[in-house]
Amino acid sequence: MSASTADTALMPTLKLSEDWTPEGQLGLMLGLCEAQMDSAIQESDQSIDTLVRAFTELVETARAVGSLTSNLPAEVKAQLDPSTQNQLAAFSNQMAAAVVAFQFYDKLSQRLGHVRYSLSTLAQFACSRSQMQQPEQWTRLHSTLRRLYRTQEEREVFQVMMEGDGSGFVHASPAPLSAGTNERAAPGEIELF
Repeated sequence: MSASTADTALMPTLKLSEDWTPEGQLGLMLGLCEAQMDSAIQESDQSIDTLVRAFTELVETARAVGSLTSNLPAEVKAQLDPSTQNQLAAFSNQMAAAVVAFQFYDKLSQRLGHVRYSLSTLAQFACSRSQMQQPEQWTRLHSTLRRLYRTQEEREVFQVMMEGDGSGFVHASPAPLSAGTNERAAPGEIELF
């Protein structure tokens, strides 16, 4: 059996019932996208939580070892490699920087949550033929979604998409939209968003 035959065999058949509508199918497909995103985020959350806990424990261990070595008697310290204390401090700083770097996931998760909400809202909206036909309902939907976006990047993407047709944005290079987008927190600092 070829791959395309196997794929075709696994595809569900479209059920045409008397209440079938294109809007309903659109809502169903948007709901599928939202459910897949939700599942992926939940799986990722578990992995990121494990990594953050591991790195946090490594930082605490490095600090504890550093504290032990700094409290050693002078004769024992003299027998240690002089760079040991510096290496422990560097290790501790690198681990702390790694924990802070995991904040990218927090921001990603927040933004994907907003996308999930947008998909769910759009699915409900798309299922109502009367709402879809009224420009003021679209304006209300846009306002609802605009309030949802809190990060500068989200607001800029929303603005670009709403001001034009958005076709160029989807295929554009991943260059930052603004100078502020590209800035990173210094190691050990927490970036608020």
